[in-house]
Amino acid sequence: MKNASQLVSLEEQIKALQEKKRKLEEKSLQDLAKVFKKLGADSLPPEILIGSIFETVEAFHQKKEGVKKWQAKGNEILEAHKKGKGGKPSNSFRDYDQNTETAS
Repeated sequence: MKNASQLVSLEEQIKALQEKKRKLEEKSLQDLAKVFKKLGADSLPPEILIGSIFETVEAFHQKKEGVKKWQAKGNEILEAHKKGKGGKPSNSFRDYDQNTETAS
């Protein structure tokens, strides 16, 4: 009987972990959607987004040089977003981008 209860316990733990994984994946997608919207990417035609994402994935897997630049820019934007007033995000990524363009 002890093995049966251990098996049930393990199955419950597996189900709980699967649910946690599903929720984390869902949150990740929601966060990505927020970034797209804040960057204004939601106004781009879908075929442009899909094509650019495809090329980005290819470049990443081929370890092309431009990927490091994209990663640095992404980190810079995300850090500026995190450092918004009072621990809250700044107005938007667009504001950040406009501020960096005028400062350059």
